[in-house]
Formats: sequence, structure tokens, C-alpha cells
Amino acid sequence: MGPMQTKTPGGCTYAVTFIDDFSRHVTVYFMKKKSEVLEKFKMFKADMENATGRKIKCLRSDNGGEYTGRLFKEYLSKQSIRHEKTVPYMPQQNGLAECMNRSLVEMARCMLYHEGIYKKWWAEAVNTSAWIINRIPNTVTVMTPYEIVYQTKPQLKNLKVFGALGYGHIPDEKRRKLDAKAFKCRFLGYEDGVKGYRVLNVETGQVKIVRTVKFMETTSAGDFMTEVEGDDKDEDVAAPHATAPSRGQSQTLTIFNDEVVPLQHEVTTETAIVPAPSHSMITRSRTRHIEETTDPEEAEGRKKQIVAPSAIGTKRQKVSQARVKPSDELLAIEGGQLMVATEEVPKTYAEATTRQDQDEWKKAIASERKSLIVNKTWKLVPKPAHQRPIGCRWVFALKRDEKGQVVRYKARLVTKGYSQRHGIDYEETYSPVAYLNSIRAMLAKCSAEGMEIEQCDVDTVLLYGKLEEEIYMELPEGLRELLELAEAEGEDDVVCMLLQSLYGLKQASRVWNETIDKHLKSMGFEPADADPCVYTRGEGDDECIVCLYVDDMLIASRQKAVIATVKAGIAEKFLLKDIGAEQVGATVIYEDNQGAMALAKNVGYQARTKHIDIRYHFIREKVVSNEVELEYMDTKNQLDDFMTKGLSSKTLRYLMMRSNVGPKLETSN
Repeated sequence: MGPMQTKTPGGCTYAVTFIDDFSRHVTVYFMKKKSEVLEKFKMFKADMENATGRKIKCLRSDNGGEYTGRLFKEYLSKQSIRHEKTVPYMPQQNGLAECMNRSLVEMARCMLYHEGIYKKWWAEAVNTSAWIINRIPNTVTVMTPYEIVYQTKPQLKNLKVFGALGYGHIPDEKRRKLDAKAFKCRFLGYEDGVKGYRVLNVETGQVKIVRTVKFMETTSAGDFMTEVEGDDKDEDVAAPHATAPSRGQSQTLTIFNDEVVPLQHEVTTETAIVPAPSHSMITRSRTRHIEETTDPEEAEGRKKQIVAPSAIGTKRQKVSQARVKPSDELLAIEGGQLMVATEEVPKTYAEATTRQDQDEWKKAIASERKSLIVNKTWKLVPKPAHQRPIGCRWVFALKRDEKGQVVRYKARLVTKGYSQRHGIDYEETYSPVAYLNSIRAMLAKCSAEGMEIEQCDVDTVLLYGKLEEEIYMELPEGLRELLELAEAEGEDDVVCMLLQSLYGLKQASRVWNETIDKHLKSMGFEPADADPCVYTRGEGDDECIVCLYVDDMLIASRQKAVIATVKAGIAEKFLLKDIGAEQVGATVIYEDNQGAMALAKNVGYQARTKHIDIRYHFIREKVVSNEVELEYMDTKNQLDDFMTKGLSSKTLRYLMMRSNVGPKLETSN
């Protein structure tokens, strides 16, 4: 890896990783120059052969000059190590190392930015990432890489959050009578061969190894920082010392930046600015900008403030003076039209039954109530003296189609499951679902063998299944005025004794899974050993596979008659419905690139795409077969841009709202 734009405090800009192909154990070393690779490999070879008792027989690397030099070749030859190299400029042939490097960098980046730590500590973050990767299982090995190499399970009781604030103990020998007994520090990683932590002394800027330290891992590090991030593109994030912590070298590292840079002012009105939270001065992003709405006088006051330098450093900040009204955030439609916020759903039963659209909500409530009564979800009984009934409430939602239009008003009666008591109202709560790998394997099998697949789900799924526990629930709103409690002394003395599962109960999903599992087994299905939510029955043309994900099911078979039989068997006990209607006509793809549309519709354009193999014209084939229809969409209204492009906050909010993604936005009058 490298060169990094930022040097570590030890002057390193490169990192080299050595990975054991069998165990996937990774070791990281840091270097000032690429020519140090041979020295690091010798260290790695000695450590691994000493730990495993086995000799390295093969080294696989890219074709970089650091691996093809004369000294490196001579050393490998003397050690009888076969050297496998990639084709020049084809590092992807060494995919294991490339993927590991990416994993290390991604983890390190998250650690640095989550805790607001300078980039110059990137080596400490990479080291900690490697330490974690070696102690977690992966898709290849059942055991952890550490356990495979060292034949002992790793100890994770000392696992800490990278960058966590803490207080390290100062030994008696290094302090006087009235001196502080602890110093404020930040966690940087683990020291190999030493029972201690690598920490950064916030006050002195020194990296120390301590044994006794109290970390506050649940405290936000941003609350203790005075750093102000800006757009200093030349400033890099750094890491620990020059060599890996496993080398045991401790250095005194000064990380103060005593230069105080006055805040800059940049007036901009192109983008709607959201006021930054007043409790924190730090905003982390890829562009490293802070955009903040401020009065001119307030901004002028900020110019006179001196930002106290922290142990992490001081940066510059851009402050925008654009005054923005709250409603301006919704102005993102060409022509200046105002995007009205999506319909609000009622939050209470009383609100739902008194709104202008109360008729629709009352129909939804009546439909849900009918389902509860038909399923005999409860029975009315006098309130037992020894039982404490749990509460319930109505929850409302709007179901929309792919165009964002409301197609259904939904109401659900849910229990207040948070008031249930373990051992009294419930025992076990775990409910399995199909693994994504199982779903992919099923789809691959169906595609390869030409099997039919249909998808369906069970309506009001959590209302099925009998409860083993004795649970009482308060009367729901809307039931009091509909039921005549002639035998009861009063409404306050009557409760619902639950006979069936209900939404909100902690064990509701488990009860449903047990119910559908029994029913599928009664139909002749058997769960797979590797996944309890994948059921199979029959062989050859009669083979049928059912994949269960809570209430959604995938049913596959070579014959549609078999699928219909299975669906009929499930529908005998549960209210089953197919998902999605049969498609009529071609699938519409909205495209904002007219050149791509012309390429798909006109064969003569292929000469202009020499970088694309002429075999890859899948869309053109579907257009010719009338399975796909391309329609032009203006770039400003291309909804998927917010997932693939860097946009202004105004455009981002507009596209997210149009796509029904993210939190709802409200207008302000």
C-alpha cells in the first residue's frame, strides 16, 4: 500500500502486508521506502516459521520492482522459496492481497473519521484493523486466522473502540505527592508481546504503552475535541510509528500544531445550507468541508476567536453567510415549483378518526379488527388480580406503488412489547430467516435448471400461532364502544386474554416460524441442514423448493402445477397472496444519456465504441425483442443519481424525496 499522502510520525508512507493463504492471517509492516520490503519479509518469515513450525515454500506477489530485484531473488533462491508473480500491470491476479489491502484501508478510514482523528495516525488504525481481522472468522475458514496459526483461541476481553477517550494510570515512581494519578489519552491499538495498550497522551502528544487504563467507549470523542475541520486538501491523516507495533519500539511523538489559522469566510448562495448542530464543531465528510449558516456579525465574531489546539491538531473552516429559510430546502424542482412534503400518517387513534381522510383510516381499522376477530386472537375476561396486562396501540402507515401513489391505508394493532417481563410473558424470541447465500444459491439453481419461481407472502402473518404463555392485554381503542360488556362490572375490570400471537409481542416472530415450520413439514417438506428456512420436497420434475423469509416465500419447481399445489396447501391455513401483478408490455428504463440510447437502438453506432466488446449488447437485444423500452429522462429528474453521484444538498433532498427514501421533509409556513 502506498505511497500515502501523509507520513506517519515515524516517517513511513508505505505499508506491506503478508497473508498466509491457508489461514488468511495478515501481518502488516510499515516502511519509509519500498526497498525495505526484503527486510520486512525476512522479519515476517522468522516470526511465522517460529510460530507455526513450518517453512514458507511459496511467495505470491505482484510484479513490482521491490519483489523482482536481484537481492530479493537471491534470498528466495537460498531459502528454496518459489516466487509466483502476476502479469505486469495486472495486480488483480493477486486478488487475496488486493482485497485484504482494501479491507484494511476501509476499516482504518472508518476508525479515523468516526473518532475524528488526524490522518497521520493511519498506521495505528491499519494495525488495529489487522489485529481485528485476525480475530474474526471469514467466509473461508471456520476458525479465526489467529487460532489457526497459534493453535489457541484469541482473547477478546480487552477489545476496545479505536480512538476511545480514556485515563491511563501514572505509576507512583513517576509522580509526586499532589500530582495527578492519571492522564487523559486516546486508544490507538494493541502492543504485540506486551500486556498493555498503545495510547496517545492528549496533553503531551506522546505514544505510550500502559496496562492500567479506564476507557470511556460510550462517550462521543467529538465532545472532547476542539478541532475544526476545513478543506485543507494537502493535509493528510497519519498513523503510528514507523514500524509495526509488534516491533515494540516506543517513540516520543509531538503532534501539536501550534499554528492558529483564522477562520475563512466564503459567501455562497448556490446551495441550500443546513445549520450545523451547535453542540459540535466537527463534521466528517469526504470533501472535508463544513457548511454552516451564520449571521454576518456572528461570523465576524468567529474571526476574532482563537481555536485552542488539541492533541489531534487544528484545521481551517469555511463558513457560509447565506441566509436560508427552512422551506428553501424543498426548492429543487426546475421552474421554482415547491415540492410538497409527503402525506403525514396519524400518530394516534384519535387523530386517525378525526382527520379529513378519516373514512379511509376507519376502513383500515375495521379491516384489521375483522382479521383479529376472525383469527380469534383474544377473548374478553375479567382482569385477574395476579396479572398485569400489557398495553396496546394503533399504528398507521401508507402503502405506495412504484410511482409514489398511495394505494392502501394500513392500520395495525400492536402490543407494547417493551413492557413484557422475561420468564413471565415470554421465554425465547429468536426466529430464523433464510440466509442471503441460500437465496442466491436457490436462484442460481433455478436459473441453471430452468425452474419456475413464484413469490408470495402471508397476510397478517404474526396473528397466526398459539401462545404458550398466559398474556393479558388492555382493551384497544375502538373496541370499547363496539362491544357490549354485559357480564362485566365495568370497562376497567375487563381485559383481553391473548389466544393467538399479536404484533409487538417479543415472541411473535418465533411463534409464526414454529407454526409455518409445522405446516410445511405436514405437507412433506424437510428443512435443509445448512439453512432451516429452506425446505425441499420431491425429486426430478416433482422437486419443489420453498425459501422462507419471515412472511415472504419463494416457491420453485420445474412444473407450475406443483407450485400451484403447494400454494393451495399453504392457503388452506394461512391467507396467502401473490406479490406483484403480471407485467404487460416492455420494462421501461429511464435513461438520461442520449448517446447510450442511440447505441442501444442503432447497430451502426458500435464502431464508435471500440472499448466495448461487440458481444456485450444485452440491452440492445432486449430492445429488439421488445422486452425493454428506453425512455429519455432529463438529468435533473434522474432519480438514481443520489445513489451514484455527489450532489448539492438541495438536489439530494429532492431526489431522495421523489424516490421515497430517507426521512420525510416538512414544509414551514
